[in-house]
Amino acid sequence: MIKTISNCLLLFCLMTLIACQNSHTTTDLIQAINKRDTKIALQIINSDINLDTPDSLGMSAIHWSAKRALPNVTAALIKKACDINAINCEGYTALNYAIRANNQETVEVLLRNGAVVIKNGLSNLSDGPFVDRTENGLYAYYLKHDSIESKSYLTGKYLDKKSTDFKGWAGDTCKYSIRDSKIPEWQIETEESIFVLGDIHGQYDRMINNLSEHGVIDKQHKWNWGKGHLVFVGDIFDRGNKVTETLWFIYRLEQEAEKAGGQVHITFGNHELMVLNRDNRYIAGDYKHLCNNLGLDYDALFHPNSILGEWLRSKNSMTKINDVLFVHGGISKKQVESGISPEQVNRMMRQYLVAGSNAENEEEYTQILRSFGPFWYRGYFMDRAKYKKITEDELDGILEKLNVSRIVVGHTENEILSASFNAKIINVNIPLADDAIPNQALLIKNGKFYHLSENDDKKLFK
Repeated sequence: MIKTISNCLLLFCLMTLIACQNSHTTTDLIQAINKRDTKIALQIINSDINLDTPDSLGMSAIHWSAKRALPNVTAALIKKACDINAINCEGYTALNYAIRANNQETVEVLLRNGAVVIKNGLSNLSDGPFVDRTENGLYAYYLKHDSIESKSYLTGKYLDKKSTDFKGWAGDTCKYSIRDSKIPEWQIETEESIFVLGDIHGQYDRMINNLSEHGVIDKQHKWNWGKGHLVFVGDIFDRGNKVTETLWFIYRLEQEAEKAGGQVHITFGNHELMVLNRDNRYIAGDYKHLCNNLGLDYDALFHPNSILGEWLRSKNSMTKINDVLFVHGGISKKQVESGISPEQVNRMMRQYLVAGSNAENEEEYTQILRSFGPFWYRGYFMDRAKYKKITEDELDGILEKLNVSRIVVGHTENEILSASFNAKIINVNIPLADDAIPNQALLIKNGKFYHLSENDDKKLFK
C-alpha cells in the first residue's frame, strides 16, 4: 500500500514537472529572444505554444527574432510553421527587421523560405535566375516584385542533383545548362570571320537585333556563325534593365559556338570590374530598388561561387586574335612601360576578382587599375587630367611592343563606329541606350575591316 502511494506521488511529481516545462507562453518566448537567450528560445519553440501570438506592440516571435538578429531562432520558428510574413500593427514583416538589423544570415534564412517585404513604388519586375553552388547542390532563384500586392520577395529552389539543366520559372521560359567554367585562351589564330560588339550595358534587345541582322544568330537566337568568332569588348553590366538576360544569353551562346567550332570572347570592361568588386553605383534603378527592398547588395548576386560570377571571373581582360588586340579602354604608353604584359594582366585580374590585392602585388594592381590602365584609358581620343592624347608615333611604339597591327576598344562613346590613326585604333562603343543611334558593329573578314550598320551596309576601313 505504501509502495503504491509512493509510486503515485512520483508519477504526480513527474507529470507536474512536465506540465511546468510545457507551460511556456509566447511572452516567455519573446522575453528569451529579447535577452538573446537562444538555448531557452529554442526549447520554448519546441513546446506546444502558439508561435504567432503577438505581444502588446503587435510583434510576433518571428518579428523579434529578426529584429534581434538571431538566425538560428528564426530558422527554428520557420521550421515550426510560424507565419513568416505576419504583419505587425505598423505594417512590417520580419524581413523588414532583418534588413534593418543588417544580419545577412537572417535575411537569407527568411528570403529562402518565402519572406516578403511590403513596398510601394516599383513596377512588376523579375530578375534572374541566379544560381549558386552550395554544399546542398545548385540553388536557383529569382528576385521578384509584385506591384499589385506591393511586395518584394525571392523565389528559389534546389536543382535536381542528377542534372545541370533546368527550365526557368516565375514567368521565364528559357532553358539553362550549367557547366564548369574554364579559362579561355587569350591568343588565337584563325582564318574565320570575327564579329565585334561594343559596350552592351544591359541593352539586350538591341544586341539581339544586331546579331540577328548580320546572321551571327538565327531567328530562334541560336548560334549561326559557324566556326566564326564573336567578341564583346566589355561593359555588359550597368545602366540597362536587361543585364541578367544578356549574361545568360552569352553564357548559352558560348556553349553553342563551341559545339559548332566557333568561339565567343568576353573581355572585361571597367563596369565588370566595378560590379564584381562591389561597386554598384551605376546599376539600373529597378535593380537597385529591388535589391534594397530585399536587403541584398547587387554585386552579391555575382559572388565567386555563383554560376555567373564564377564564369565571368574566368574571362580575359585582353584577347588577341591574329594580330589584333581587343581591350576595353586601351593600352597606354605608361601601361607598356610598367612591364606588365597582357598575359600577366589577364592572370592577375582573375586573381584580383576572387581575392583582391595584397602587400606584395598592390603596386602592380595600382598600375593596372589606374586611369591609364587597360580598363579606363581614353588617351586614343582625348586629353585627360592625368595624360595627354596619344601621338601616332607613341601608338606605333605600343603596337610594336605588343606585336599587333591594330587595337579594337570600347569604353569611349561615339555615335559612329570609327577608326583613327590610319585605322590602327577602332572604337566600337556605340551608346545603345539612345534609340536614335543605329546599331553598328565591326566585321573582320579575310584580313579586311568593315564597319557594319543596319540593313547590312558595309564600309571598308583601310
